Amino acid sequence: MGDKVIRTYLNFNSYDFRHRKVMEILSSKPRNKTELVVNAVLHYISCPEAADEFSKETMKRQIREVIQEMLADGSLAGLAAPPAAHEQTPENADDLSDMMAAFRGG
Repeated sequence: MGDKVIRTYLNFNSYDFRHRKVMEILSSKPRNKTELVVNAVLHYISCPEAADEFSKETMKRQIREVIQEMLADGSLAGLAAPPAAHEQTPENADDLSDMMAAFRGG
């Protein structure tokens, strides 16, 4: 008797991929949205790793782990060899430049 309902309004940024993903999840759940948000917030607060999930250091660590696994199982060996000098084209150089810029964060 007398349960008070507190309303909170959320504003999502459609340019942020994380916000768009959450909007998709919430719109696919016609019921229990409140329960989903409550569980997510409580998990986020109680799990210290959750706050750091998308940090630059965490991403770098995950990339290193993937590269180490690929080196260990040999799946990176075929990709690691640079193309012969006569095979390198301006398009290859641009692709490599773009890839290196992504790893540098710029």
